[in-house]
Amino acid sequence: MKSSAQTISTEELDRVLHAAMADESLELPPPPQVAVEVTRLTRADESDDGAAGANAAELARLIQRDVALAGQVMRIANSALYARRAPVVTLPQAIAWLGMREVRTIAYAVAVQGQVFASTHFRREMTELWRESVTTALFAQEVARLKRRNVESAYLCGLLHRVGLAIVLSRVGSAALMNRLSPDPQAVLKFAAQHEARVGAQLAKAWSLPPAVTAAISHWRDPAKATESRVEVMEVALARQISDELRTPGAGGELPDSMLGPVSLWMDELSIYPDELFTFMAQRAAIYATAESFT
Repeated sequence: MKSSAQTISTEELDRVLHAAMADESLELPPPPQVAVEVTRLTRADESDDGAAGANAAELARLIQRDVALAGQVMRIANSALYARRAPVVTLPQAIAWLGMREVRTIAYAVAVQGQVFASTHFRREMTELWRESVTTALFAQEVARLKRRNVESAYLCGLLHRVGLAIVLSRVGSAALMNRLSPDPQAVLKFAAQHEARVGAQLAKAWSLPPAVTAAISHWRDPAKATESRVEVMEVALARQISDELRTPGAGGELPDSMLGPVSLWMDELSIYPDELFTFMAQRAAIYATAESFT
């Protein structure tokens, strides 16, 4: 914010924030075009074995046109979660090593970051929100992989479950700048929490995202309320809990008691046993390191 920005009363701030979030003035970002193109190519590859080589080559050309995306794919291909013994040094090599589906999820994440999470307003909060989203996505896909469920769906739900908050922060930041205000970030975050589910669901609809994404956006705080896509919602909720808890595991490396308390119902419904959670203990360093590759 500019140095000339002023602080205002809670009531005035509330008026400005609600005006910024009015349905009729809320502008949602369009779906990232590069993600649409990558999805088209990779899904065509899955449906036509004969087109695999041609689509991989076209995918490499598409990614090369986006310098940021190309760099990100190379960085992630060499990150702790995906790295092989010999470094990946070319895009075709990265695509061959990762596979078309994995490249699709990476490209989608990078495109979403630039389209939704790259606002110049509340930069510190936005950066942390993006890191939280990517980490949740990576843990969610491992939860799904453990039980042989839809890994890509789990990843997408984790990646976008707080997209509404990112949009609200961007809109509120623009409104505050326009009104030359300097709102307290914590007050804005409290306000944004009241609107993020609604705004996130609006974006999911506008982008024609799968119903599971809308369910995750709407119910990740209380998975028991989900009437549809309960598996994906609980995968996201559990992934968040795992991510938070594994940052500070017990002194002996054991899982904290809290992992076996509040989340026990989710684990039961997902058919995950306490000893299976140790799988994530072994992967946590690689997952956190890979999440940093996205930022």
